[in-house]
Amino acid sequence: MTNETLEIDALKEKDGGGEAVQAVEELEPLGEKRIRLARQVGLVCMVTLAYVSLGAIITWPSPALSSLAENNATLVGTEVVFNSTQKDMTGSLAFVGTLLGAWLAGLAVNKLGRLISLQIIVVPYLVGWIVTALAPTTSVLLIGRFVVGLASGGTTIAGYAYVIELSDVNIRGMMATIPTMGVVLGSLYTVAFGYVLPWHYLSIVCALPPFLFLICTFFLPASPSFLVVRGRRQQAIAILTRLRGRYADVEAEVLELERRNAVNSGTKRSSWRDMLERDVLRRMGVVITLFVLMQLCGNFVLMSYTARILEATGASMDPDAITVIAGVLRVAGTLTAILVLDVIGRRYCLIISHAINACCLILLGAYVYLAEHADPTDDTYKNLTWVPTVCVTMSLFICDVGVHPVPFIVSSEYFPTSIRAQASSVCISTGTIATFLALQLYSVMQEALTQPGLYWFYGAVSVFGVVFSFVAVIETKGETVG
Repeated sequence: MTNETLEIDALKEKDGGGEAVQAVEELEPLGEKRIRLARQVGLVCMVTLAYVSLGAIITWPSPALSSLAENNATLVGTEVVFNSTQKDMTGSLAFVGTLLGAWLAGLAVNKLGRLISLQIIVVPYLVGWIVTALAPTTSVLLIGRFVVGLASGGTTIAGYAYVIELSDVNIRGMMATIPTMGVVLGSLYTVAFGYVLPWHYLSIVCALPPFLFLICTFFLPASPSFLVVRGRRQQAIAILTRLRGRYADVEAEVLELERRNAVNSGTKRSSWRDMLERDVLRRMGVVITLFVLMQLCGNFVLMSYTARILEATGASMDPDAITVIAGVLRVAGTLTAILVLDVIGRRYCLIISHAINACCLILLGAYVYLAEHADPTDDTYKNLTWVPTVCVTMSLFICDVGVHPVPFIVSSEYFPTSIRAQASSVCISTGTIATFLALQLYSVMQEALTQPGLYWFYGAVSVFGVVFSFVAVIETKGETVG
């Protein structure tokens, strides 16, 4: 037995808790650790291709509807004609599909596992895009949008659970934010190709990321946490050893997973019944509130209606330039989140993000109110048209640092493996409903509250978000998840 082995064993025996595990991991040579973590990042980047596919769904209506306005001929020789309601449905039907997909994934992920569920999700992605590309009528095209929405909902449940369970504790926040970057890049991917391709060929191009993801899934390991819960202990240990390295106390991690999920307890547990426990319900309440706050603070409205909002506030910018700027800022915000989530934590990212968003939107509301009530001869506000542009773009940037990614991350971190998929499906489904309502009620709320009043409402929600995050959100940075 080597001195190194004796030292490791001594550390394990000294303290069975987290401090001993951390001390053991500190023995790992830096070069070996970097290679191991790079391997984890590579695996997560493969999973992120599913989120690139998700991002493509979100922005497809924008270039596709512009293309249809110029040429509505289909690949089979018919014509597709949209009324105003059907145009709205190209976006909203995908979210209806997302809602159902999240619930179905909550069942499948717990029964079949994370990896098999991710492979199955590719089917509605490919079928949906092919149906959309070859659609002979408006109704068939809308069905295609609903089908890709099913895949979108499944991705959010299976993907985040898989990434959380794969990652080392000290880089879990960064790893869980990489999929968000995939959504942003997928959105830009669709917009970029949408400028040069007609809508049907654009749909075919959107089918490429899920096809590439399907190939990548055959190089991904099964979730070790799921294997432990299913009683496949030795297989889980083998995968964890490759992921955590030979210096980590893999046995302790497996024992903790078994304890938190009551593995080998001799009783058959119902994961849905487990969700009714008081602590689980409280955590679900926190996560659901974070999703609702994400939407009611204007985050998704600003993402979806950037051009409309800036035009309404008097900012004179080209819509194409606005789209590019918004996309670049979302990339920058997500990169910032990747860098800081494991440094300052999820809770403080939320607090800072909501606080700055509140300032931006309250200032935006004040500018619009003063500009609307200014004397017609007063040209002061004509020289300050940069104010709404700065407020909106800064809000888009800062929301991607905390408001947007953190609810998705904690929806997986807050719950043990045995109920993670079901609990996440409930939380994310609620978030999807909130997204749908926020977008559908935008014009109604603007009419009821006035334009500056709506921005003040969004700002007030973020003020509440600061207080709620400070009081109710449990920090999970560096904490193990069952």
